[in-house]
Amino acid sequence: MKSKLPIYVGAPIVIIVVIVSVALTLFCLLRRKTPGLMKNSVKPQNETRNDGDTSLGLETRRFTYNEIERITNNLQQVLGKGGFGYVYDGFLEDGTQVAVKIRSESSNQGDKEFLAEVQILTRIHHKNLVSLIGFCKDGVHMALVYEFMSEGTLQDHIVGGDRNARCLTWRQRLKIAVESAQGLEYLHKGCNPPLIHRDVKATNILLNTRLEAKIADFGLSKAFNRDNESQVSTNVIIGTRGYMDPEYQTTGRPTTKSDVYSFGVVLLVLVTGKPPTMHNPRSIGIIEWVQQRLSKGNIEGVVDLRMHGDHDINSIWKAADIALKCTAHASARRPNMTNVVLQLQECLKLEEDHAGGNSNNNFYTGISSNDLSMRNDSYPTNQSTNVSQSSTSFEKEHNFGRVPTMDNGPAAR
Repeated sequence: MKSKLPIYVGAPIVIIVVIVSVALTLFCLLRRKTPGLMKNSVKPQNETRNDGDTSLGLETRRFTYNEIERITNNLQQVLGKGGFGYVYDGFLEDGTQVAVKIRSESSNQGDKEFLAEVQILTRIHHKNLVSLIGFCKDGVHMALVYEFMSEGTLQDHIVGGDRNARCLTWRQRLKIAVESAQGLEYLHKGCNPPLIHRDVKATNILLNTRLEAKIADFGLSKAFNRDNESQVSTNVIIGTRGYMDPEYQTTGRPTTKSDVYSFGVVLLVLVTGKPPTMHNPRSIGIIEWVQQRLSKGNIEGVVDLRMHGDHDINSIWKAADIALKCTAHASARRPNMTNVVLQLQECLKLEEDHAGGNSNNNFYTGISSNDLSMRNDSYPTNQSTNVSQSSTSFEKEHNFGRVPTMDNGPAAR
């Protein structure tokens, strides 16, 4: 009996060692097969996860194409059209209104690019980014289901061309600017690796019923290494004329400062109510158009007439200053989005103090062409000292000639 004891004791130990060895071997093999996926996954720093399509590694609801047809009532109502395809109005089974983007046959986005975009969209959650509710990848059919933004795009309200459209107040415009900036800041700072949007513009900023702004189409984003930002390159330059960073167009390498440039153009659009490129009579960009007027101290000459002069002039100066810093030709001279958010919050505070803390969200109604031809806006005399200080600081920052002290009353536009 004594001679058999070592056998009884040793056998379980050998079995345990074998099991552990096999487990370690399998673990190492799995690690070797998925390093790229682990390295390149875009994960927000405060990511929340939901159960979803584990076969694709996607964490959102997946629809069949038949469901998409039911949601959109057989693609009945078109909301708009983009590079991906048409956007349709739709309703989920619980009555929730949604916007459904369906890939068109002319889209150059393949299966791989589509799934990569969905992976980005499902892993990013922020109050100032449009939320993805689900997607469809059913044979050749591809679609994205987003939350519905009832007030449409910023473009519709600022330079949409509809004279009957409601005009946003300066306070509302600043609030939209702050919220949009916060969305971009999250893409740049809150995601790992950070993301570059690459197509920031007025039509990619959407508004809900409370006029809260959210960035859309960030599925076009490009992930990059924070430690080697300047070395990012892409095969295709993405962007929109009038909004594109000239440095990005030259090098083909987008950076977070490319988004900053585009956002600066959006900010000028908010101030002026003008499109990014004008033809009157020659083609001129909004940056040059604003610089020409501000170099003469003509701050009133750049402000959207539809706001009727009901705004704090120092807030306008500061917003213009931020916009021109964002659109500096050399990217190294541009601020980051964190700084932009802080500066815009200061602008908003100036405007709210000017309005006596009034935080209502009422619109001004659209005005006629006769109204546009008249300058009824004038500024209180007690603003003149501060305006002079603002203009002096501004001229030094942007190397303009002497900016005259503002006078009360109308100015040449």
